[in-house]
Amino acid sequence: MCRVRIKGRVPPPDEIEKTFLTETLLKRGYRLACRVRQNKNIVVVIPETIGKARKSKNLGFALDIGTTVIKGAAVNLINGKILKTEKIYNPQQSMGGDVITRIGCVLDGKYKLLKNLLHSGIDRLQTALALEHPKFTTVVGNPVMLSFYLNKKVEGFARYPFQGEISRGVFTRNPARFIFGCIGGFIGGDTIAGIIASKILSNKKPGLYIDLGTNGEIALISDKKIYTVSTAAGPAFEGVGLTCGSLAQPGAIERVEYDDKFKIYTIDNKSPLGFCASGFIDLLATLLKLGWLDEYGKLKNKFQVADFHIEQMDIRILQLAIGAIHTGVKFLLDKTNLKPAKISEAVITGEFGAHLNSESLKQIGIIPQDIKKVRFENDLPLRGAISVLLNETNPGDAEKVRKMSVHFELAVQHDFQKRFVEGLFLKPWN
Repeated sequence: MCRVRIKGRVPPPDEIEKTFLTETLLKRGYRLACRVRQNKNIVVVIPETIGKARKSKNLGFALDIGTTVIKGAAVNLINGKILKTEKIYNPQQSMGGDVITRIGCVLDGKYKLLKNLLHSGIDRLQTALALEHPKFTTVVGNPVMLSFYLNKKVEGFARYPFQGEISRGVFTRNPARFIFGCIGGFIGGDTIAGIIASKILSNKKPGLYIDLGTNGEIALISDKKIYTVSTAAGPAFEGVGLTCGSLAQPGAIERVEYDDKFKIYTIDNKSPLGFCASGFIDLLATLLKLGWLDEYGKLKNKFQVADFHIEQMDIRILQLAIGAIHTGVKFLLDKTNLKPAKISEAVITGEFGAHLNSESLKQIGIIPQDIKKVRFENDLPLRGAISVLLNETNPGDAEKVRKMSVHFELAVQHDFQKRFVEGLFLKPWN
């Protein structure tokens, strides 16, 4: 919509202009006004068709491809309004709940099936958003999901050094889209987008970024570097695999209190469907305080909350997810020789609803007690994708974040097993 023709000396086009404009138009001096910086006086010709395009053609699509959940947003590219957001379960779950299992399916010759499942889910998401042919699309996700999306090989993730074919951000013309790059290992464009949307890089002191998802991503920002690890937390934080789990949706239990009896709070005050991540984290912290659950994760009493029976197996699944995040955070703190008290802010995102209690997180051992400021933000990766759609973030900024980042492969560290076992204890730590 900001296409103009420049007379005289024309600056060279950037990647976005090459995506939107044909070679013929570029040779004729056409550029996108939002992309051109000019110091000298120039003559700019504005085509008459600008501003007359049909509204349906001015929609952008922001896409966050998660291992368990795929999220999307329809965005009006003219006024910047987010028209609708939707999320669905990733259809690839039928082939396994985590990326490692799905990579195993690829090694068994099922790559095409997994790729088609993913694209069928994205098609359903676009239908729900009424987005048939978006003008531009921005895509984030972990490296394995982005590889399926771009029809890239995933066999490299099956063995050390766990690398795929995507590094830098990718522009395509047909369809017009920008796919965020990957940091390394299982740390992808979703982490880059989430860090950008969190604005944690503007802090002068060290900061911590955590995405509580199936492929849990953790980043520690210190001394103008971003140190990252991924943790195989599993889908428990997204409500999957639990007998009474739920996505963060109307009716999901997002907060739990106890005063002689359990009191629950659901999203939008709807009838309870099950526990989303924040509700289960609250519940575990409450059970520890009551003495109904010990630090080894063993339930001492049988009980139910809002007609949901709390099963020992659910506790074990959550315990593994908690231990994975704890291990990643502890490793990065040790690697950078940072005390938790030096962290100015921890930003946590994920599929947990609107409420997440920092004291509950500390009580069950996900983050250290000495981190004073904890901020919770929903859907930061998707918001990062939206910011590029709206020109609030330059794709070049995403590349800067990628180049600032250092990736560590947690599972190959010599003391990983010891660290993980220590992380399984449900208790506060400093």
